[in-house]
Amino acid sequence: MVRVTLLLLILIPCIAYAGKEEVCIYNSYNVPPALKLKKKLEEILEEKGYDVSYMADNCDVKLVIGTPALIRVLKKEDFKKLIYTFVLFPEELHIIRENVYGIRIFPLPERSVRVFMKEKGLNNIEVAVPISRKMLPIAKKYLPKKYFKIFVFKKSPSEVFGKLIKYKYVYIFPDPKILKVVNLVNLISFGKENGILFLTGLKDLKNYDVDFVHGVSYEKLANEMVELIDKEPKEKILPCPVEE
Repeated sequence: MVRVTLLLLILIPCIAYAGKEEVCIYNSYNVPPALKLKKKLEEILEEKGYDVSYMADNCDVKLVIGTPALIRVLKKEDFKKLIYTFVLFPEELHIIRENVYGIRIFPLPERSVRVFMKEKGLNNIEVAVPISRKMLPIAKKYLPKKYFKIFVFKKSPSEVFGKLIKYKYVYIFPDPKILKVVNLVNLISFGKENGILFLTGLKDLKNYDVDFVHGVSYEKLANEMVELIDKEPKEKILPCPVEE
């Protein structure tokens, strides 16, 4: 009886470990936020007993960080489930496969504005948003007219400063031309000089004296990605987990 009990004690952890899927991590970006997320994923997966790989193409589950890796992995058919993040505008990829799930890397702008209003005790506000002409088609899909007023520029947001000055709140959208350092610094400097409050869902902008940053929590994001391995949510694109 003692031998049987000892054998069971040895085998039970092995059986539990064998039941875990092999998980591959694909990372597109050699930048601190992506590397931080990758490291956190590794820690959680190891803690939960998953077999983590970086080279194998036949993994049961694929965790993907960034658009380049996502596009590359989607061309393959050999996975049970794919979970991705660090994709700014996932709807634009038109992914229809049943076993693919995404988690937003920044909150939808409307969500951020609602959180801001709740914190400040405001009933309703109109928020100005400078947008480059190239980004306008995408921006319109993410900036509902109920909260946002878009102002389009060609080369620099300074082109619309005369219109932004009429607003108390400005939202910083993930527009490459806005996020160009010289444009971003000029925009924020202009706002500070004129009493404008800046809102964004981009965590990195904490370093630029933005007034309200409703940004992602990488720890929560990593945990949610791992939890999705054993879940089948109805939503194909899940909300961004934010810092409290």
